[in-house]
Amino acid sequence: MLKIENTPYNDKELLDLCEAGQELGYSKLYQKYSKQVYNTVLRLVSEESEAEDLTQDIFISFFGDIQKMKSVDYLGAWFKRVAINKSISHLRKRKVYFTDIENTQLIDESEEELVEMEHLEGRIAEVQSAIEALSVESRTIVNLFLFENIPQEEIGKMLGMTSATVRSKYHRAKNKIAQTLQQTIYYE
Repeated sequence: MLKIENTPYNDKELLDLCEAGQELGYSKLYQKYSKQVYNTVLRLVSEESEAEDLTQDIFISFFGDIQKMKSVDYLGAWFKRVAINKSISHLRKRKVYFTDIENTQLIDESEEELVEMEHLEGRIAEVQSAIEALSVESRTIVNLFLFENIPQEEIGKMLGMTSATVRSKYHRAKNKIAQTLQQTIYYE
């Protein structure tokens, strides 16, 4: 029984269509995952044109090796991982290096800081702007932890630094974001 074009396909069916050279499979997979891939890449590289290029590269690689993709159980997770890895590789090629800090003492977050951060949650555009103002390294850590839900230990492995360094840099970045937002409130 043939499916009508508007009928939802699962990933396996779409991969089968791609393998058979059917354009429908390619376009449906691209429609299904391209926005997720683009948003992940954009949060990390920050430049729209670079994010578009990297997204296209990811899909070209994916479609070029469609046979291997049939063994992937969860395409959404696969695309997310590839988008993150490709973005980090891209940042490294741009000579963005991630540094490790040894013997850094971490400061416990006070109740006051937590209340303050909750108060500021509603200001999404300002928060995004504050994140964009961070260094590439700090922005990468914040985006991987907050938006991609990757544990700090895994971020450390990805970036070649200890988890203590990731926690320290994340804490500093969070404080910098809070300071930026406080300055915005002060000048309003």
